[in-house]
Amino acid sequence: MSDILHKLNFKVADASSEYKTRRKYQMIRFFTFSALSIFTLRLIHKQTIIRQYIPTLFQQNHQPPTSYNFTTDAAVAVGAGTLACGSITGMFVMGTAWILDVSSFKEFGYRMKGLMGGYEKEKALSEMEVDEETKMLQDGLNDLLDGKYDENGEEEK
Repeated sequence: MSDILHKLNFKVADASSEYKTRRKYQMIRFFTFSALSIFTLRLIHKQTIIRQYIPTLFQQNHQPPTSYNFTTDAAVAVGAGTLACGSITGMFVMGTAWILDVSSFKEFGYRMKGLMGGYEKEKALSEMEVDEETKMLQDGLNDLLDGKYDENGEEEK
């Protein structure tokens, strides 16, 4: 497999086995949610066709039959809708994670921080001047955490 990738000049041919395994698991998660979405939507489609009321020639078509249960129909609709929404959302999230090469929420946070310029903004914020009141408050909290003050507010010697 690696020989074919080298012949076609793919960069992934030179990637480590851990990277390839990581990408494979991301792909498997995406395709699992895709299959779940397809299965769910087919199930909902079949349930819709089964529950469809088709009257015979002399039956009324503006009133449901007396054997119809609205509560069951509502429960099935809520359950099917929730399952469809969850599976499609999972497919979207896993697809985005696969595209961005993200495997955890922490890694997603780092990636978004980098894409939105968070590191530059954090560096600029750390280089800004601190006013006197903030510096005094910060020093007081640091002294308190270091145990330099006792309970009465007097400095220990």
